[in-house]
Amino acid sequence: MRRIVRLTLACATACLLATATAQSASHSLSMRIPDYLGIRIVGPGAGPRAVTFDYASDPDAFAAALQGDGRLLPTAVNRFDDIQVNATRNGRWNVTVVATPLAYAGGGSGEGLALGDIRVVRGARSGLTQTAIFGPGNSAGYVASWVLSAAPQRIAFRNGSTQGWKSLGFNGLDYEITVDGDEDAGTFTTTVTYQLTTP
Repeated sequence: MRRIVRLTLACATACLLATATAQSASHSLSMRIPDYLGIRIVGPGAGPRAVTFDYASDPDAFAAALQGDGRLLPTAVNRFDDIQVNATRNGRWNVTVVATPLAYAGGGSGEGLALGDIRVVRGARSGLTQTAIFGPGNSAGYVASWVLSAAPQRIAFRNGSTQGWKSLGFNGLDYEITVDGDEDAGTFTTTVTYQLTTP
């Protein structure tokens, strides 16, 4: 009798499964991307980001520059391999640069070197290039080189999304200074700030 009961239960279960209908449940899924503007300096390791022209340790190179075009290149670049922007917005945005007035430490009065003697030539030594966000036309653009100034200068602009992080096409190697021999001995410093803004 136990066998008969077991067979009957098995048959009832099989019949129930055969007559079941498909069931479903659904829900909506919504994602909202923020209106985001981001700018970053890319470089490995810890510590400050810096561009250094230390010609006190190489006076022969300084003298050679005075005999030539006066141009000196960085002697060290720390954690400044690229500068990149990211914008999700469809509206217009700008990249500006501004530098603090030169601070001087030394035995003189800090004469002979000015912010205008410091220049960036986009991609000149880094080999970086402006990515597709700065294509031709009125909707996007950039300047190839600029001198540092205490007044904000626009160096790039676009109307629309970057579609991810994109290079501005320069890094610390693309800085240079021009000297003419009237600079006071000592150390001149400034802080350079790149800013991504909406107009």
